[in-house]
Formats: sequence, C-alpha cells, structure tokens
Amino acid sequence: GGGVSTPDTPVEIRNKAQHHSHPRARAIVWNVKTSMKKLNLVCKLVRKAHVDAALLQLSLQPRKPARFIRKLIHEAKYNAAAQGMDPERLLVDEVRIGRASFLKRLDIKGRGKTGMRRKPYCNIFVFVREIQPTDEFEHHSLKRKRPRWKRDIAEMKAGLREQYAAQSREGRQ
Repeated sequence: GGGVSTPDTPVEIRNKAQHHSHPRARAIVWNVKTSMKKLNLVCKLVRKAHVDAALLQLSLQPRKPARFIRKLIHEAKYNAAAQGMDPERLLVDEVRIGRASFLKRLDIKGRGKTGMRRKPYCNIFVFVREIQPTDEFEHHSLKRKRPRWKRDIAEMKAGLREQYAAQSREGRQ
C-alpha cells in the first residue's frame, strides 16, 4: 500500500529502480539451467572488477555457471562499445541474479511412493559502466595480497635482522 504524505514526511516509494548518474550497458539471459547458490559463487568473483580481469578470472573457472557469466560480460562489453563507451575502460558495475521457474519432475521412491524433483532455473543481469576517476578499481589486479599476519612476521624478521646486523657491527669495533 501507499503511505500518507504530509508536507514534512515524503511518501515511501517501493519497487523503483535505483537511479544511476553514469551510463551503463547491460546484457540479460533468461532461464539458465543452474541453481542460485551455484551461480552466486561465480558472480562474487567478478562483481566490481575490471571487465578484462573478470573475463580472465572466469576463463580459469571450472564451474559450469562461469560460461554463462563470461558470455554475458562479453555481450555487455559489446553493447557498451555500441553505446560509445571505451571497451578498455569498463567495470562490471552489477551482476544481478534472479530465480526463474522450476522444472518439476516425478521422483520415484521405494515401496510405490513418489515425490517431486525440482530443477531450478535462473535469470542473470550484467551491467557494465566506464571507470570513473573516483573509482579505486582502475588498477585492479588478480594478484592476491599476503595475509596481514604473514606481513607482520616478515616485518618482524626484517627488524630482527637489522638489529642483529647492528649488534655484529658494534661487536667488531
């Protein structure tokens, strides 16, 4: 339902698309034969990543849903180029997945009983946009950072080496 508005309280509008201040290109595929959980595992890898880095990441991914996402990102990149955006400066702005229908099949069990087997389908939406100067994804790298505790140990060892070297220099004098 709607809300009552007075001059000091605005009406809450639901189910409206979020307004984006930057142009975006999109690609959509409907009814992909996979579950949302499996699809989301792959989508997490490429959200907010540089398009070329995302394509590289997906080409190395053995999971089946990675093929669908990779094709969609290629298509969105092509659509962005058709809209006049620079294909080399694109960012995967959003990857949205949604549940489609289920294919229901008979599941035959023991002792003459039956059940329903549900085969899930999903919809995938990929949005790309040009990299803005305020983004920190300009120099996106697939190289992993060392964990903080490993960096702390390396710094501690380097400090101990310096102390040992200074003590050995003092001992020689």
